[in-house]
Amino acid sequence: MIEKTKINKLTWWHITRPAERDLAEVAKTVRPHHLIMEELTTVSDRSKVEAYDDYVYLVYHLPIWNAKERTSRRGEIDIVATKNTVVSVAYENLEPLEQFRNDLKAKLADKVQNPPELIHYLLQEVNVFSLRELRHVEEKANAVGRKLFKRADSALLEEISYIKRDLLDFGIIAASQKTTLESLAEVGTKFWGDDARIYFADLLGSLLRVHYLLENLRATIVSYSETVSQIFQFKTSEIIRRFSILGFLTFPLLLYATIALQPTVAPTFIQNPSEFWVIFGAIFVIVTLLAMFFRKKGWF
Repeated sequence: MIEKTKINKLTWWHITRPAERDLAEVAKTVRPHHLIMEELTTVSDRSKVEAYDDYVYLVYHLPIWNAKERTSRRGEIDIVATKNTVVSVAYENLEPLEQFRNDLKAKLADKVQNPPELIHYLLQEVNVFSLRELRHVEEKANAVGRKLFKRADSALLEEISYIKRDLLDFGIIAASQKTTLESLAEVGTKFWGDDARIYFADLLGSLLRVHYLLENLRATIVSYSETVSQIFQFKTSEIIRRFSILGFLTFPLLLYATIALQPTVAPTFIQNPSEFWVIFGAIFVIVTLLAMFFRKKGWF
C-alpha cells in the first residue's frame, strides 16, 4: 500500500508492505540505485546510513514486543530522502508510523518544512514508542519486586528470566539505533547542511532517555535475580540443616531398634517386653531433650 502526502514544498511517500508497482512509482521521482530498490523489497539484516549524490538511504530498526515469545523482536523502517522528498518503507503496520501520520495531520503540518524535519519527527515518534515499550518492562520488574519476599519460587525465577531475555533483545536493537543515529547526524549534516544538525542531535538526546531507562531496568532485574537465588540457597541450606538435625536425633532410636531386632537380643525382649519399652522410653526422652535443647538454641 502506498500513500503520498504533500507538506508545503515537501513530498512524503509512505509504503507499507512494499510491492514492485509501489516502488516503481516512487522510483520515477527519487530514482535510487537498482540495488537500493532490491533492498527495499525485503527486511535488512543490519541498520545503516548511506549517502549518495542525490539521496540518503537509512535502515532503522526498532524493538517491538512479541507476546507469543515474551520478548522484543526487531521491526524495520527504511527511508530514502532527497533534498525535497522522503520515502519511508515499512514491512508491517507499525504503531509509531500510525501515530506520526495522525500527528502530521493534526499538528505537524505547519512545522515540517524539509526532509531533516520530517525524519526528525518520524524517528522521534519511534523513540517515544521504544520508551513506552520499556515502560511495560518496568511495570513487570516492579511487579517482581513486590512479589520478591512474598513468593520467591520457581515461577518468579522464570518470570525474571523472561524479563532478562527481553531486556537483552531490546538492548541489542537499541544499540543499533544509537549507532545509526550517530551516523545519520554525520551523513545528514553533510547532505542537507548545518541546519539539519540540530534535528539529528535532538534524536540522539531522546534516544539517551531510552538507554538510561534500559540500563536502570537491567541493574534492577539483575539485583532481583541475585536476591531470588540467595533466597533459594538459604531455603535449601535450611532444609539440609533441618534434615541433618533430624537424622542426628532419630539415629539413636533407629540404632536401638536395629539392635533390639537382632536374633540374639530379640528373645530377651520377648521374655521381658517391659525392658524393651523402658530402654526405648529412656532413649526417646533423651532425644526429646536434645530436640528441645536444639530448638532453644535456634538450631532447629
